[in-house]
Amino acid sequence: MPKKATWKTQKYYHGPSGAHRRAVYKAMGYTTDDMKRPLIAIVNTWGEVCPGHYNLDHLTRTVRDGIWKAGGTPLEFTAISQCPTASLGEPSMRYDLPTRDLLAFDIEAIVEQQIFDGLVILVSCDKVVPGALLAAARLDLPCIILPGGCMEVGTCEGKKVTLSDLDEMVFGALPQGKADLRKIELLEDVVCPSPGACSIMGTANTMQCLAEAVGMTLPFAGTARAVSAERLRLGKASGEAIVRMVFRGETARSIMGAKNLENMLRVCMALGGSTNGVLHILALARELGLEKHIHIEKVDEFSRTTPCISNVAPVGKYFLPDLHEDGGIPALMAELKSLLHLSARGVDGRTLKHWVQAGEPMLKGVRRSILSLNEPLLSHGGIAVLKGNLAPISSLARMLNNTIPFHRGPARCFNSQEEAMAALKSKKVKSGEVIVVRYAGPRGAPGMPDTYALLATVVGMGLEGKLAVVTDGRFSGFARGLGVCQVSPEAAVGGPLALLKNGDIISISLPERSLKAEVSTEEWKKRKANWQPPKMKQAPGILGLFAVNAEQAHQGARLVAHPAPWE
Repeated sequence: MPKKATWKTQKYYHGPSGAHRRAVYKAMGYTTDDMKRPLIAIVNTWGEVCPGHYNLDHLTRTVRDGIWKAGGTPLEFTAISQCPTASLGEPSMRYDLPTRDLLAFDIEAIVEQQIFDGLVILVSCDKVVPGALLAAARLDLPCIILPGGCMEVGTCEGKKVTLSDLDEMVFGALPQGKADLRKIELLEDVVCPSPGACSIMGTANTMQCLAEAVGMTLPFAGTARAVSAERLRLGKASGEAIVRMVFRGETARSIMGAKNLENMLRVCMALGGSTNGVLHILALARELGLEKHIHIEKVDEFSRTTPCISNVAPVGKYFLPDLHEDGGIPALMAELKSLLHLSARGVDGRTLKHWVQAGEPMLKGVRRSILSLNEPLLSHGGIAVLKGNLAPISSLARMLNNTIPFHRGPARCFNSQEEAMAALKSKKVKSGEVIVVRYAGPRGAPGMPDTYALLATVVGMGLEGKLAVVTDGRFSGFARGLGVCQVSPEAAVGGPLALLKNGDIISISLPERSLKAEVSTEEWKKRKANWQPPKMKQAPGILGLFAVNAEQAHQGARLVAHPAPWE
């Protein structure tokens, strides 16, 4: 411990005036000497509802060891975590995105009330990692994110498989009576072979990797396996590093500046990451007050100028464990370094220049999951920002080699994912049409649900390439097929999706980055004049707050007291 180091809780826990606070902690076995050290919160999102978080309880112990070793005192509390798998295709999916903001509020409230010097947040999955980043930005204390790591890859009949393989069979083939029930049973037992985030570059692993790219984890923490000695060592190292960060006086906002967020966005594109990743980056930028630096136009710019060099499913053919063995995010950033800010700092006190030096040696071997900038998997970032009279501000689409680049067809409009799913399964949707799911945005649903089940059903029914989906909701990182999501402004606030009618011709062009309805300007004006806002859905709790206080998708869809104007 540095002799002249100072930290926040000295004011509250030292000397006679701190006796009351010390007494409370002594009830739990802490000593006077313990309370003289920096007090470090360990935010443990362990639970038995999500494999990505199942290993965190054991991992927490290693963090405690590291904090004690470095001269701090660990104080652990639990926070929520979830996996949206159970609610796929169901109305309760509306709670998925709000858990991001709920976790941020949870961490904020406890840390502010209890008074800490720093915190380590253990997280893994889709909305939990960005929730932790939002909390870190809001609290602006020394903070380190410790991801839980990735799942092993399953094998079935000699082929590597993941949960998405099972999803497409269950959602698509099963309702038609065409599913191989024996194959479903085999897949069920092997697609999730260990704790951890599912082994493809879905939203969960996208966000673990991006937490590293923005400098808020230790190097290699975004990709190491959940069940590994390396993950345990990263836990101990994170515990030691947070105490050093307290002594240095560095905080989350001193790390997450404009340069770091630009690096984060570049890496998202290089990974061919999830469209959800863009939503969370935009939300984080607004939380940090950096919306003038990171916004939807910057997303479009970086998508056009950042090649996708990650050969990891669902974009490529390898998996997260392969990416880690090939050097992880430091190696990927080493290949990408000409496009990055190498002076950006990380939570270990070093600059990105030092991180990429650790990854560069891994680029000298045979290229598997990390390709060369000169021979990328895609010449662009894999995510297209589409605009047009259906998306005056923006919308997003995955732009992969196996995605049809164009589609033109009549609209079939539904006011919920459940309505669309029912029509699709009963074969009421015709080949060539465009399924429109509106009132699925941040306020309209409310909660901006993930409509992955719909795309999985399209693929599972053998309709990929024959149908397109357009929604103001979201798509999982697992999704494939032509789907346009996060249409902004959403239908609930009078966005153009609300004005569509069945049979209106919709044109989608990924190369031209356009989403249009072939409806005249005069007709749009007429429909707009006659449109009435929908009757507010009776939504309980946090969903009711989203219905009134959620920002739009291009703003990150945060839950805030006073939403910024979206026009």
